[in-house]
Amino acid sequence: MAEDTEIPDVRVLESLGIVIGEAKNLSSAKDIYCTIKLDQEEVYKTEVKEKTQSPFWSEEYTFDVPREFRTLSFYVYEKDWLKRSNSSIVGKVALRRDELHRLQNKDQWFPLRPVDSDSEVQGQVQVEIKLVEVVSESGQPTISLLVQCLEGNGLTIVQGRCDPYANVTLCSITRNDTKRTKVRKKTVNPQFDECFTFELSKGVNERHQFSPVDEELCNLELRISLWNSWSSLGGDVFIGEVRIPIGAIDLAADRPHKAWYFLQPRESSKSNNKSDIGSLRVRINYTEDHVFPSQYYEQLRDIMLESVKVEPTSASAIHILGELVKDKIRPARALVRLFHYHNRVVPMLKALTDYEVSRTSSDPNTIFRGNSLASKCVDEYMKLDGLYYLYDTLQMLLDDIFENKKPCEVDPTKLKDGENLETNMANLEGYVEQAYQAIVDSAMACPTGMCEMFYYLKEAALKHFPDEPYARYSAVSGFVFLRFFAPAILSPKLFNLRNDNPDENVARTLKMVSKAVQTLGNHVNPDKLNANMKEEYMAPLYSTLLNREHVEGIRRFLDVVSSSSLARAKTIEAPIVLKEGFMTKRAQGRNKMGVGVKNFKKRWFKLTNHELSYAKFKESKPLCVIPVSNVLAVERLEEESFQMKFMFQVVQPERALYIQANNCVEEKEWIDILSNICKTNTNRLHYYHPAAFKNGHWIWGLPRSITLDIDPDREMEKIHSLFLNNIEKLEKQQDACAGLSVYQGEPLPQPPIAIDDVKACFGTVNNLLGQIISLEQEHKKYLKLKQRRTEYGSKQAPIGQEVYNSYH
Repeated sequence: MAEDTEIPDVRVLESLGIVIGEAKNLSSAKDIYCTIKLDQEEVYKTEVKEKTQSPFWSEEYTFDVPREFRTLSFYVYEKDWLKRSNSSIVGKVALRRDELHRLQNKDQWFPLRPVDSDSEVQGQVQVEIKLVEVVSESGQPTISLLVQCLEGNGLTIVQGRCDPYANVTLCSITRNDTKRTKVRKKTVNPQFDECFTFELSKGVNERHQFSPVDEELCNLELRISLWNSWSSLGGDVFIGEVRIPIGAIDLAADRPHKAWYFLQPRESSKSNNKSDIGSLRVRINYTEDHVFPSQYYEQLRDIMLESVKVEPTSASAIHILGELVKDKIRPARALVRLFHYHNRVVPMLKALTDYEVSRTSSDPNTIFRGNSLASKCVDEYMKLDGLYYLYDTLQMLLDDIFENKKPCEVDPTKLKDGENLETNMANLEGYVEQAYQAIVDSAMACPTGMCEMFYYLKEAALKHFPDEPYARYSAVSGFVFLRFFAPAILSPKLFNLRNDNPDENVARTLKMVSKAVQTLGNHVNPDKLNANMKEEYMAPLYSTLLNREHVEGIRRFLDVVSSSSLARAKTIEAPIVLKEGFMTKRAQGRNKMGVGVKNFKKRWFKLTNHELSYAKFKESKPLCVIPVSNVLAVERLEEESFQMKFMFQVVQPERALYIQANNCVEEKEWIDILSNICKTNTNRLHYYHPAAFKNGHWIWGLPRSITLDIDPDREMEKIHSLFLNNIEKLEKQQDACAGLSVYQGEPLPQPPIAIDDVKACFGTVNNLLGQIISLEQEHKKYLKLKQRRTEYGSKQAPIGQEVYNSYH
């Protein structure tokens, strides 16, 4: 391991999963939407909810944080359809980054606060202060305070502009001297480098050393306020300020005070933000992973990967992890990605599902109906390996529902004026039949890994329920219909099949089609076709749907996708849109005179598995088409390159295309996908990535590895954190195993996890504890070294974080 004086190369990776639930008690019924911002940068915007004081969104947004940030904010707006200017802000919720850890994945209501220039403060300023001796015009020595305003960083942009300057004021009860820097144009990171001198007192002592009056220094305060110079806004706009008590800093001779400070709101604004303007419900899941180099995880990784060989499965590390953690999704996601990277995911799934089937009661219909680790792992694996298959199967159906918007309401109590029940039923039947046909026709395109997994599920069900001929179908349909196709139809955006949220009518149609597909998957026995109908209005649909022909089609589909001999996968031939949207591009040429060409233009960019193109509008003919094979590299550009943020370049053989994204999250997504796509260039690499990137995730349809999109060390860090958070349970499990090994008849405390084999369980738990404790010691050593080498007042740790405005 690393020496005490060495800091390992640790990556700090952050991610945010946010659900914007609803708002309530707004002042009036308006058209309302909500945005998410990192500092002042918008990264997400909800749908507009019309004419309501209590808008309900329930929209989820998950992303990797691409840069450092200080606050996570939610802004609620009133949409003004008549004005071209920005919509008016109702209020906001601002949360400091260091507060997010204690809000883990819980729905919470936050009061909305008014928004003004003081509440929008962000950024930092660097200042140098020192005492100097200056000889006045009369020849007398004078002690003065020399203040150098060096630079700012990350300042607030107001309506697309930031032309900052600084006011430097030295004040006390009896004085208020202000001096001003020059305006720096079009930058959020201004370089001021201006010095100002403030006279303090006259005279030196006999030893010619400075002798300012202590009382005078203690009463002085230095104020540095930053402003955005913009007369068209009706006056300059406040950006933020710093207040530094001179008596609180060390100003020994020849030892200047030089530090970075966080900008703060004005003092007068800090208590004037408690008005009741409504509240917002959100759920936030913030993770910060300190990912060490691979060698630090080697022994723990071996314990996890060897779990598939441990007998019984209840003594394996993967089973123990699943039993320790209440929320099974977190360990399931990390395990599936880790084992997938090491090409052991199917054996892991086989071990877990075999064990769960062996513990299932005598009713085969209950197989995998709970939220166990095994079922969640299969869910995550289908999402990881089957996303392209899902997209290819359901794309036409979803496009039809979203674009044609046929009325499908069949509940007589919910019919709208002018709608006909028979017409709506016919529309719904048409969509359900389209979904059924798309699914059963897709059997041969099911990814090989999923087919292999379904085969093991079927075999486990046959072994445990030999007298139940339909158990093998129930085991597979419980996943492929109930946990794969039906949820994807219900929530296509959650499965990255659509970028847009459905409106109320489309959402209702998706719900009924999803419910019908789920009902089909529940009926694999042609002799039992009586649906348990909770909604009587669905009876006419099910009377048509639940017939022997449909059930036989479902069974044929299940037979094919669970066949051990199915080793085929669908080749990606047709163009598939991977990502698209408006961005700004730099003009790649000039006219013959070299003038008159606008430098930056907004264009609609579209990336497919074949090419990158851009056009004036989404429906327009492409102005430029770049084959994927010509994308040699993708690089982020520094802001200084064009004095613009979120810039990156797409390198081609002849030239580079310069593009500006709309925000930092979008910039990262485009760079990530294009970087992976350029790996398909055979002139550059001898292998290619078989995945496609759809709505922020890689999707797959080829019988090759998709491990390029998996960070195995990050997954190991997540697994370590899950064990560490439950280490007390793990220690109790160790004590329980030790007690059972020497059991002499006395009552023993109940272990956290059921023990089938004392010796095997004790060995696994003992090894896990050793590695978890060792890794945690490395984490503590790293944080201690980092803290020791981080200077308070440096750019990495500015002064003033604790004063920042929050939701309290």
